[in-house]
Amino acid sequence: MKKSKEKIKGRIKENVKLMSTPLMSILPGQISFFVILSIIPLASILAMLISKLSFNFNAVTDFVSHYLPSGVTNIILLIFEQQKVTSFDLFFIIAAFYLAAKATHSIIIASTQIYGGEQKDFVRTRIKAILMLLILVLLVITLVGVLTIGGRLVDYLSDVNGSIHPVISLVYNTLKWPFMFFMVFFTIKVIYTIAPNVTIPSRSVNKGALLTTVIWVVSTYGFSFYVTNLANYTKFYGNLSNLIILMIWIYWLCYVFVLGMTINEYRFTNKKD
Repeated sequence: MKKSKEKIKGRIKENVKLMSTPLMSILPGQISFFVILSIIPLASILAMLISKLSFNFNAVTDFVSHYLPSGVTNIILLIFEQQKVTSFDLFFIIAAFYLAAKATHSIIIASTQIYGGEQKDFVRTRIKAILMLLILVLLVITLVGVLTIGGRLVDYLSDVNGSIHPVISLVYNTLKWPFMFFMVFFTIKVIYTIAPNVTIPSRSVNKGALLTTVIWVVSTYGFSFYVTNLANYTKFYGNLSNLIILMIWIYWLCYVFVLGMTINEYRFTNKKD
């Protein structure tokens, strides 16, 4: 019992020490800046793909409305409404991917700094950034597909055999959230593995990816509750309050993301030594 307490205290001290490093005060802000710049082109890509795949936009709207902070919801939904694309434009897609990839490009730069690797040439870094962006886009499409196609499948089965509908509905509602949690964890794990210009084993990022996923989920719910019920940003920022909420939320997500990378690097380096 005493050994386990000392081990927990050691882990806490270790994480506090990692959080106080100079990189933790610089890199989250750097990444969050480019994430904010990438929101509109990324929303354009997602809106086009969702419409082409005949997904229901109501599923996206419901998900955003229920699970993101209210100020963030207002801006995200407004961007989606303004960025709906009805025609396939190759030039538009290439330009949107290039602009949106600034966020993943900043992740590559940040992770390489954390691991002490060498920055690669511009073209190779951009190609990797676009690949990582594609992974994130596929994640969002998968999550939307689970909500949309899964719901349609449950409704179809209820029409075929109404007696099994309660069971199918219970199974679907029980499994969809663990599945979505796993998909987020797996995506973060892949990005943590391929982002730095350093060869690292996939298993070395498990703890950081799990920590990031859990904190993202829990803190988003907590921040949503705080913004909705306790905070009043309009007193200080007026009409800009929604934008401020979005910026704070994204900065926190990026901070946790960088913390997860830092923990992974620390454990990877110690195991090598």
